[in-house]
Amino acid sequence: MMISGDTMTDKRMAEILRSITVIIDTREQDCYHLTRFFDGKEIKYIRRKLDFGDYSFEVAPISVLQLHEPFSFERRIAIERKHSLDELSGNLAQSRERFQNELTRAKDAGAKLILMVEGGSWDRIIEHKYQTDLNERSYMASLFSFIHRYNIEVQFIPSKYAGMFIFSQFYYMLREELKGLVV
Repeated sequence: MMISGDTMTDKRMAEILRSITVIIDTREQDCYHLTRFFDGKEIKYIRRKLDFGDYSFEVAPISVLQLHEPFSFERRIAIERKHSLDELSGNLAQSRERFQNELTRAKDAGAKLILMVEGGSWDRIIEHKYQTDLNERSYMASLFSFIHRYNIEVQFIPSKYAGMFIFSQFYYMLREELKGLVV
């Protein structure tokens, strides 16, 4: 991908980072607060079917890197969003097989998968502050088992910061990768 001997300049890096487009899975619902954040910050986004996760990103064609088409990171990183502990509880109980299949697809692709739960926390799980019958111990056991089995990261985020969290994950992942490139 990189061929000559110059290191990545700050100017080139800034240009590439400005080209980030968030990909929102076509099946993702109830994400108006996220698209409103993206619009307010002039962050580009598109809707496209993802094989796993609800959010990923791509960058625009970059001639200096000899990328003549948008370059997608959807097979490398994705964020699976749950809008509440209730929704996650349903995935761990009633929709477990479907949820595991999605986690398996991400793991098989070698992708980093971040499970972002809006409005949740470990203490809310322990104190059973969710509206399902899944008991706290089973909830914790399932979540910790999935963390280790599928090598996922779990992040509890207030809804008002979810858009910033999504974009920041992608921005800083890409920035760290660009820092070491030789172009």
